[in-house]
Amino acid sequence: MKKHKKKFVLAEATVDDINKQLKINMFVIVILVLMLMLNTAQFMKDYSVLYGALIAIMAFFLFIMAKSRTLLNMRKQELTK
Repeated sequence: MKKHKKKFVLAEATVDDINKQLKINMFVIVILVLMLMLNTAQFMKDYSVLYGALIAIMAFFLFIMAKSRTLLNMRKQELTK
């Protein structure tokens, strides 16, 4: 019998699930910021189109992660009221 892994669904999440996702989200944000800083330093050194594109991609992902963090915090506030 196959055991299906439960997917994270924000509407069905408990406060513990949201806290876990917030921790994961913060970890990913820290990694993205570090990669963005490294790519920026490399871009300033080489002025490469590749690093310029990587900076744009990392900035986009950072924006998406910040938005998802906002949604998670809003849902957490709804559940704790």
